[in-house]
Amino acid sequence: MKKEKRFGGLLMNCGELVRKIRCSKKMTLQKVAKNVISPSTLAKFERGESNLSVESFLKVLQNLHISLHQFGFFYENEQIKKSEEFWHRFKEHTLKGEQLQFLNDSQNKRGFKYQLKTAYSPNRSEADVMYFNEYFFEVDVWSLDELRLLAFKADLLNIQSLEHCRSVLEEQILADTYDGAYLVEVYEVLLSLYSELLVNKKHFKPRREVYEYIQELDMKYLWYQHWLSLLLLLNDSICEKQMLGLKTTVESFLCSPFQKIPYCVKKALTDLGFSY
Repeated sequence: MKKEKRFGGLLMNCGELVRKIRCSKKMTLQKVAKNVISPSTLAKFERGESNLSVESFLKVLQNLHISLHQFGFFYENEQIKKSEEFWHRFKEHTLKGEQLQFLNDSQNKRGFKYQLKTAYSPNRSEADVMYFNEYFFEVDVWSLDELRLLAFKADLLNIQSLEHCRSVLEEQILADTYDGAYLVEVYEVLLSLYSELLVNKKHFKPRREVYEYIQELDMKYLWYQHWLSLLLLLNDSICEKQMLGLKTTVESFLCSPFQKIPYCVKKALTDLGFSY
């Protein structure tokens, strides 16, 4: 089993999870390693210092009394926890030392880790921002991590990239490209893209089918329907907002019993001259 590291420890290696399962079952190294490998070899594997053959790994799982399918389930859940912690720290600008070091070591300007480094670093150069734009201009279907990065850092995109990303995402929403596990991130990205377009262009044209799709979101996504509808309302009437008396309408949105205003929406409202 190959030791894996991503985002400075975001991805757990298999040995680390084996140790966690073993300890939760209160089993000794000797018992889990019995008739397979030596206890010291298992200890090194758990610490990520050595690898096991596939055959030995499967026998270790047998000694742990769990199936490969069960191990995969545990592994996936551990990854979700680590990923959520990473993105929370990323958003709050409180990455751990090893995570920061991992980003700082990234040199591939076309790779995703470099885009993370660009987004996180206050010392990013114009060239870094250019690579960031090119990366998202070239990707057609985004992973969960790419969606999260787009949601947090849409403000780094230029107008061309914003239009491209918005168009691609609208197409993918209508085609049901992303399953339920991704939809929260998809709508967060859409909020961010619409907000940035509203501020930078003052007017843009989302597809009517997308607006209708948003209006039909089930209750689970009502918060996103609420804020996306507000941004679309502002977009449709931005040049006539005073004449149409939008101040009252916007205030009614802001006073509704929904979750707090997303940062991207708050920024857009402030830039457009609304107070709340």
